[in-house]
Amino acid sequence: MEHLAGSRTDILDVQAAELRRIERDLHDGAQARLVALGMTVDKATHLLDSDLPAARALLHEVWATSQRALQDLRELVHGVLPPVLADRGLGDAVRSLALDSHLDVHVEAALPGRLPAPVESAGYFAVAELLANAAKHSGAPEVRIRLSHTGGVLHVTVADDGRGGADPDGSGLRGVRRRLDPFDGTLVLHSPRGGPTTATLEIPCASSLPKTSSSSGTG
Repeated sequence: MEHLAGSRTDILDVQAAELRRIERDLHDGAQARLVALGMTVDKATHLLDSDLPAARALLHEVWATSQRALQDLRELVHGVLPPVLADRGLGDAVRSLALDSHLDVHVEAALPGRLPAPVESAGYFAVAELLANAAKHSGAPEVRIRLSHTGGVLHVTVADDGRGGADPDGSGLRGVRRRLDPFDGTLVLHSPRGGPTTATLEIPCASSLPKTSSSSGTG
C-alpha cells in the first residue's frame, strides 16, 4: 500500500510538472507569437490604403511569425507524444533519437509488436533521458541501445564506453525511475569509475498489436 501510494504521488507530481511545462511553453512560445501576429496584421490593415509597400512588408513578417508559431506547436506536440512513437512504435522512435544525437548511437530493436501506449511513452522518454545523460556527462563517443520483449517484460539497455561514475541518485535518473514506477518497472545502473556505464530498464507489459518495426540494428 505504501508503494502504491508513493507511485500515485509520483504520477501526480510528473503530471503536474508536465502541465506546467506545457503551459509555460505555450505562453512563451506559440501564444506570444500569435499575439504578435495579430498586432502585425492590425498594423498592416491600417497601412493598406496609405503605404502598400510597408503593408506588404508587414504581411511577409506575419507569414514568418506564423511559421515560427507552427514550429513551436510542433515541438510542443513532439515533447508530449512524438509522432514517430505514435505512428511507428518504440523501436523506430528510439532510432529517431539516435539519429538526432551527436554521439554514435547503435540501436538494436527486437520487439515482436506494439506495446501498450503508456509503456512505449515511458520507455521512450526514459531512453531519451539516459541518452541525454550520456551526451552530457559520460565523455563517450559511442552508445549502444538494445530493446527486446521476452517473458512479458520490456527489456532496455543503454550502454556507453565513457568515464563512468554516474550518480544513481542524480535528478535525471530519479526522473527515469518515476516514469517506471507506475508500471512496476525497474532501473539498474552499473557505472564504475573509469566505465563503462550500463543502464538496464525492465517494464512488465504485454505485446499484442501487429508488428510495425523491424528488428535490424541501426547506427
